Amino acid sequence: MTVRRATKPPRPTRATRPRPRWAVAAAIAGLATSAVAAWAYRDYRLWRALGVGGLPPNLRGWLRVTSMRLQAGDPFAVQSGHPAHPQLENLPERSGPRPKVAPHPVPHRVLDQHSPHELIDQLAAMFDEFAAMKSPALEYRTSGWEKHNKALFASTPATPHDPAQPTSGELGRFQPSDGSLHVILAPGDAYLVISNQWGELHPLAGRSLNLPPTYTLLYPARNQNELAAIRTIVTAAIDNMTGT
Repeated sequence: MTVRRATKPPRPTRATRPRPRWAVAAAIAGLATSAVAAWAYRDYRLWRALGVGGLPPNLRGWLRVTSMRLQAGDPFAVQSGHPAHPQLENLPERSGPRPKVAPHPVPHRVLDQHSPHELIDQLAAMFDEFAAMKSPALEYRTSGWEKHNKALFASTPATPHDPAQPTSGELGRFQPSDGSLHVILAPGDAYLVISNQWGELHPLAGRSLNLPPTYTLLYPARNQNELAAIRTIVTAAIDNMTGT
C-alpha cells in the first residue's frame, strides 16, 4: 500500500498575495488625483482660449472662476408673468439650435455660431448710434465687468429698474470677438427673449458679482434679419433702463 504525502498549499507569491487596504486606497487616490489634474489642465487651457475677461488670465484667475461655477444657476430659468416691451411683442423665434456656450462664468463666451465680421462692424456702429442718439441719457465707456470693452451706461438709471442700481447704470455691451452681447432686460423682456431662443441668463445672474437677475447673454447675429432682432432687443433694454 502506497502512502501519499499530503501536499502543502503553494506559498502565496507577490502577484497573488492580497494587498493591504491602505495600498488599495492609495492606488485609488492616485488615480483620482491624476484624473483631476488632467481635467484641471484641459479646463485651464479652454478657459485661457476664451480670451481676456474681467479676471487676470492666470492660475489665480482660473481658480476664482472655477469656484464661481459652483454658484451657477439654470440659464433658462426665468419667470413669466410680466408684460414685455411693446416692440418685442412680435419678436420671432430664433431659427435652429442654440449655440454652445462655455461653462465658465467669466469670461462668458459663445463657442460657435459667431457673427460674420461685417455684422460685428455693424453692431459696433449700432452701439455708436445709440450712444449718440440717446446722449446725455446714455454714455459709452469702459465696462465695469469686462474691463476691456466699452459698454452703454444709463446716466441716470430709471427708478423702477432697481436691479440695475448696483451696476452703476451699465446696461449692455457686445463682444467684438464673436458678436454676442450682454444686456440687462426687464423681467418680461427677458422671459420673451429666452423663450424665443435669442439668449440665456448669465449663470451668475442674481447670484454673484452684483449681476442683476435678468442679466442676459444675447446670441450672435448670423444674418441681417437677426441683427434687426438684436437691435429691437437692445432698444427695449435702453428704454427700460433710461425710462424713455
